[in-house]
Amino acid sequence: MGLTWRDLVSSVTVVLMILAYTWFMYGMGSLLLSSAWAASAVELVLGSVCAVSAAGDLHTRPQPLQGLIFRKVTTVLGTIAVLAGLAGLIANSGRALEGLVVFTAFLWLTATIWHVLATGSGP
Repeated sequence: MGLTWRDLVSSVTVVLMILAYTWFMYGMGSLLLSSAWAASAVELVLGSVCAVSAAGDLHTRPQPLQGLIFRKVTTVLGTIAVLAGLAGLIANSGRALEGLVVFTAFLWLTATIWHVLATGSGP
């Protein structure tokens, strides 16, 4: 499979997530990043784009055993990220927002590692 345009989209999105979180933490954000719940909403949208573009193929194509393991890891990371994002929305929590960004970044990293490992192993 190898690296694709989807990997570029997910990479740019995860960088935007980290920048948005940094802007939120240092109070440099706009109205969209003025509170933890607003930043959580923005980060949930960005996280969804990142997750779908990074790990979509893991969940839509048949995978060998190693791919199934990566699929399970990305599922767990994505679930934790979504729950953290929802907690950030509900509780207006900066810590939950941090969890969303960190777990999404690990999901992106895991999916990217899978794409590198799968380079040359099929269509």
